[in-house]
Amino acid sequence: MHLGYKNRRVDFHWVSLTRSYRRFVSSTSTVLEIGASTIESTRELSVYCNELIGLELLPERTPADFDNVRYVTGDWQTLTRYLEPDTIDVAIASHVMEHIPDDLRALNELFTVLKPGGVALLSTPNRKRLTRAIIELYRGEREFPWWEHVREYTEEDLIALVESSMFNNYMVLPLVFGLHGGPIFFYLEKVPDAFRKYANFWEVQLFKE
Repeated sequence: MHLGYKNRRVDFHWVSLTRSYRRFVSSTSTVLEIGASTIESTRELSVYCNELIGLELLPERTPADFDNVRYVTGDWQTLTRYLEPDTIDVAIASHVMEHIPDDLRALNELFTVLKPGGVALLSTPNRKRLTRAIIELYRGEREFPWWEHVREYTEEDLIALVESSMFNNYMVLPLVFGLHGGPIFFYLEKVPDAFRKYANFWEVQLFKE
């Protein structure tokens, strides 16, 4: 259980994603980070691989290359314009897919650039996380697009999306139950089975066979 106030909060969705990443990456891996505008996070990932390619949509947010990291300015939905098929061992994207207009196309592009045996690790907010579910009891469901989010996902939404894609092997994992955002946080890392549908985030693991 985590309890705290303001700046001591840990972004557990990133902690979980990088924990999974370390299970699959190796010193010979070529890694793709989608949404690579934060140098600190990219540097954290680059330590474990041979080469990291950072994909960033906006030129003004694309950092300069450093060490074993090179950046590409481009769109996830047209990934094969920038990368050759079967060239990526591990792909990672933290809170990006909810911003993508054509998420099915994005997943299929990702499938194409992954090597056979490659894995993609994605995190995204749960549309029915506990705080939203409570708010929507009184205000009704949020309509999308909302702020920068084209959509958010329930577990059923994600399963339907992945099963419509080129991926046949996948897992959807619930992350965090409770208050995880804003100045006050109170949450469990492990989501009780009874409250799975109210998890704060989802981690999607996609495997190319």
